[in-house]
Amino acid sequence: AVVSTQSTGRMAVGTSTNGVTHKIPGRVSDSVIPGAGAFVDNRVGGAVATGDGDVMMRFSPAFLAVELMRGGARPHEAAAESIKRIAKKYPQFSGAIVAASKDGIYGAACHGFSQFAYSVRDLKSEKTRLVKMKCSKKEDLIDI
Repeated sequence: AVVSTQSTGRMAVGTSTNGVTHKIPGRVSDSVIPGAGAFVDNRVGGAVATGDGDVMMRFSPAFLAVELMRGGARPHEAAAESIKRIAKKYPQFSGAIVAASKDGIYGAACHGFSQFAYSVRDLKSEKTRLVKMKCSKKEDLIDI
């Protein structure tokens, strides 16, 4: 999954599906549903989702993250709220959201994995950085 911003400020998002090895005949991937696997609004930012797509697509988590950023949430807050809403209903799910604002601020949240890693590269850096984070798990849901 990718969130990208051009030097002109235009943003794009992209995602793929693990359909080859886990495809159920007739299944439509969350990747093709706007707001489920990816969503972008050039005036706000973009977000992408990865994980248990069959669960995540019921919540449009990428769309929600962008809308939360529109309302003033920082990318990591928007990603965390999107993940919490899913985990509250499906505590066994595994997934992650990566979000970035139009200003280049980024953040992520995850649940069900022991850790999640994503890559960041911006115009100020010549190197790509790998960001690793610990994820929430079922036991952490007491407070949400």
